[in-house]
Amino acid sequence: MFARSLKRLLLLMALLTPVLLAQVPSALQQTAAPAAASDDPLGRSTPRGTVLGFIRAANRENWEQAANYLDTKQHGNLSQQLAQQLQIVLDRGTSIELNKLSNRPEGSLANVQNPNHELVGVANTSSGKLEIWLDRIQYGENPPIWLFSKDTLRQVPEVYEDFDNAPEVEQHLPGWLKAKPLFSLPLWKLCFVLISIPMVLLLGSLAARLLKPCLIFLTGRISGGAEIDGAPSLVAPLRLILFGIWSLLNASLSYTLLARNFWHGLGRVVIVFGVTWLSVRAVGLVSDLALARLKRLQSSDRIALAALLGRLSQLGVLTIGILTVLYLGGVNLGAALAGLGIGGLAVAFAAQKTLENLFGGVMIISDRPVRIGDICKIGDVTGAVVDIGLRSTRIRTQDRTIVTIPNGQLATMNLENYTLRDKFWFHPTIALSYQTTAEQMQAVLGKIREMLDKHPNVEPETVRVRFVSIGNASQDVEVFAYVFAANYGEFLGIQENLLLQILEIVESAGTSLALPIRVTQVVYDSDSEARRLKQKTMAVGEP
Repeated sequence: MFARSLKRLLLLMALLTPVLLAQVPSALQQTAAPAAASDDPLGRSTPRGTVLGFIRAANRENWEQAANYLDTKQHGNLSQQLAQQLQIVLDRGTSIELNKLSNRPEGSLANVQNPNHELVGVANTSSGKLEIWLDRIQYGENPPIWLFSKDTLRQVPEVYEDFDNAPEVEQHLPGWLKAKPLFSLPLWKLCFVLISIPMVLLLGSLAARLLKPCLIFLTGRISGGAEIDGAPSLVAPLRLILFGIWSLLNASLSYTLLARNFWHGLGRVVIVFGVTWLSVRAVGLVSDLALARLKRLQSSDRIALAALLGRLSQLGVLTIGILTVLYLGGVNLGAALAGLGIGGLAVAFAAQKTLENLFGGVMIISDRPVRIGDICKIGDVTGAVVDIGLRSTRIRTQDRTIVTIPNGQLATMNLENYTLRDKFWFHPTIALSYQTTAEQMQAVLGKIREMLDKHPNVEPETVRVRFVSIGNASQDVEVFAYVFAANYGEFLGIQENLLLQILEIVESAGTSLALPIRVTQVVYDSDSEARRLKQKTMAVGEP
């Protein structure tokens, strides 16, 4: 189980890599790469370029270059020392969301009164909060550049005293654990990461063992004993959320600003993925429970509506999750939604049939001409409705095949619903023999009327028994009545009983049903020497 969980985690990390790169856009991509083409060779044309350029230079311990990002009159060792102090302040106590820094030459323009003054972060110190500002400065005819402001740098030496000492946890560790063998991280931090990941997986497995029987018991009670397989599926999203919480905890213990942004971005994205995944699974589970309950209550008119609402809710949750991840990745949702609106028109024209089927499904579910389980005739197809989806409706025919009809077509077709009948039409024609006398006919008519009036499943007001015609081979009696029955199978049983009683009435009256007589006439062809035989058969009544 542990190995399988680890493989899933690695696969998830591979899928999340593009999003994570967006969380620290230049921190990972530009650390070893030259600055992007801009008016300034050091990338100081934008606030983001200035902050990331300083961090890159500080990570390489190139203090001479790092000093070029400071708006200070100091030179030489003094400016380099100030750059080192600023790096400690940024790494130890400053909160900066790198992916949200403006990447435009004019900045974010958030400061209306002074648009050339940009706030990029806040450092928490024992004496209060230090705001980290950038100023847009132009030297001579050169293009304007962004530098760490003089007001911020003036307070850095004083604030640096709060962060001069190593973190409290390092003060109690031996020197070999403070070495930085990989990714500029101390050895104790790498050990913590390598040990805590398996611990998170083990905690997820433990939570799974504890939650699975509880969820199965809860869903069983709600669904009335029906088996719902969705309960164990909630465990994997819970593990992912737990890993996201661990990433946020790791961010608070991170050694540098870059590491803090990485783990914080990873934690937020993973939690959003986990919550979205959990919500989709939970909505599906609630939908399954609702469907099981409606089936138990035999509320077939609401089953299709519950299924549709469940699918739309899952789609809505997934859409919110995707938009949230895009927002965390620094995407401008306003522009994205505007683009989606324009693209939506193009998609609407290209997917007219799909939208037609979608709205057709909504109308079918809202108007409820058919419900799941109904026996109906749609066009030339007769069968039971097994599913009403967003795009199509599926019908199982008497041959046990499945016929899929698009909802757009279904909304315009003639539909005959047999299940919605409140009563069934009993309408046989009794053909009595020509030997039936008037007295016998009156006896048959009277006893059939009496039998139908007294039958508990026959509607008395609709009973009609009439001698309607004298045909070529019989005397015809029409029987007309409506029968109360819950379904067609029950009606067939009642109809059988009624027909048997009618036969008994006919026999007790001394008459019988008319039987056709076949007469064979032999005709010889006088013009033929072979005397070929021709037979003509016609049906006649009794003489």
